[in-house]
Amino acid sequence: MLEPVIQFGNKCFFHSSVMRFTILYFALLINTGLVVGQLPKISPGPSKSKETQSQKSEQKENSHSLKGSWNSFLGNNRNGQSDETGLNLDWNVHKPSVLWRVPLGDGFSSIVIAEGRIWTMATHLTNDYVVCFDALTGKKLWATLAAPTYLDNQRQARGPRSTPTYHAGKLFCLLPAGDLLCLDAASGKIHWKNNIFQLSGAPRQEQKTIYYWGMSASPLIEGNLVIVQPGGSNNNSVIAVDKETGKLIWSAGNDAPGYGSPIVIEADDQRQIIVPTGQSILSLTPEKGDLLWRIVWGNKYNCNCATPVWNDDSLFISSAYGTGCMRFALIRQNEEIRPISRWKNLSLQNQFATSIIKDGYIYGPHGDLATVTYRCLDMQRGQVQWISRRVGKCTQIAVEGHLICLTEQGTLILVEANPKEYREKGRLTGLLGFKAWAHPALANKRLYIRDEKRLVCLDLKQK
Repeated sequence: MLEPVIQFGNKCFFHSSVMRFTILYFALLINTGLVVGQLPKISPGPSKSKETQSQKSEQKENSHSLKGSWNSFLGNNRNGQSDETGLNLDWNVHKPSVLWRVPLGDGFSSIVIAEGRIWTMATHLTNDYVVCFDALTGKKLWATLAAPTYLDNQRQARGPRSTPTYHAGKLFCLLPAGDLLCLDAASGKIHWKNNIFQLSGAPRQEQKTIYYWGMSASPLIEGNLVIVQPGGSNNNSVIAVDKETGKLIWSAGNDAPGYGSPIVIEADDQRQIIVPTGQSILSLTPEKGDLLWRIVWGNKYNCNCATPVWNDDSLFISSAYGTGCMRFALIRQNEEIRPISRWKNLSLQNQFATSIIKDGYIYGPHGDLATVTYRCLDMQRGQVQWISRRVGKCTQIAVEGHLICLTEQGTLILVEANPKEYREKGRLTGLLGFKAWAHPALANKRLYIRDEKRLVCLDLKQK
């Protein structure tokens, strides 16, 4: 960017200006907290900034007044949908304001929200951290060193991929090289730490292929278990560990790892853990990891990234690189649960974003390395209702009959969930930059978004 030329009237003014510039320059060099893309003064444990007692009490009271939560990847139900109401849903008329923004490092970890706090993971220098902020003010409360910084074989990106899971005052975090941690959500203290490759005996994929980009699936809490997927071929593709101790409880499956996160559903009185591996969709019993069913699903890169979506009586799955999408029902036959395909086509191929199902229609981005379009499909038949080029590659969540899309370029777009036509209700540019791949998170009428340099909070309260 060109800067204006300034002419000085006399030498005295010139020399004083140079002196002021020199002092400012060295001040900026010393203040490393201002470096874009780095976390502000990371150190394990709580923040040491000085506050008066009244300021502490006021902040504590305000933070505790925030009762809403977004406790896992894609929200409380892992389907990308929020049940909040009273939101600003016409950005063309009322542009949402930025409440705060703070520096953040590399990574694609999304945000989780509970008890007036937010958590995510990011890189600072040569290490990956779990970081906690006050949800109201954006003040850093603590940062805990989790693992050395990860860089994939293709050197596409550094830092954490998966999203922490909040449960009963604890955080469960999976780092790209397989480090699994349980932390106290309030203080950042580590309760236990294990490596899922060492626990399971599964080989790390970096040793087998260049087409691998690190552990990305977010941990699933089911009862007293934490479910993750190291991806082994010797009955160790999926494992369950005790959430209190981190000890291995069971292992199952023989598939390479995928990137989508596991979910838990209940169909025909059978509770099931659904796991998108690199080569299949698995259904396992929570108690012992017994196989209920398996369908072959994937591509040559073992790159199933979107999370399966459960809707009433059907599962919807989608993958890119020529794989396509499918809706199938789960039917009990001869005392066994079987997946029965309702339809399958190539009309909606999610690369890394998960589709949203709303009122019988599916919304999501289609495409991978070429042009990406945004589409709406009929849930019953899988027929395309409309296609738009206005969004492109994005992540998304849904609220009050609308879709909030975050493009990889950092633009926020509000779209009405309308099966008849693409109807945009506003867009915000300049909030983030490339690569904004982390899904948005919403709670207490506040929207949280991030890229590889910053974390931003927007006010979505109805005007």
